[in-house]
Amino acid sequence: MVEIISSNYVPNPVAKKILENIKELVNENPIVARTYEYVAKFSKCSPENAEKALKELQEVGFSEFAAAMLINTVPTELEEAKALLGDIDGGYDEEKIEQALEVLRKYCQESE
Repeated sequence: MVEIISSNYVPNPVAKKILENIKELVNENPIVARTYEYVAKFSKCSPENAEKALKELQEVGFSEFAAAMLINTVPTELEEAKALLGDIDGGYDEEKIEQALEVLRKYCQESE
């Protein structure tokens, strides 16, 4: 039996890194293996850059959930980001969303 001590929202690249550290469990459990495949496939930046982006987005004022969602989806346009964020946390103003897009350009568009 596993006891959950704490939980956090993490972006896909960070989840991938966590699962790589417990590779034995990934190899033994098909659900964990599928989760690993998913986060590996949909990770859009390195775990290190995702952690930096998560920290900066939270410093800008995004919740951990909203920041992780932005890193997972990496919107490139204001309207796209606004649509993704919707009313999460009561909504975010355009200036803050523009700041988020800058953070994402800085850390999560390395493969382009």
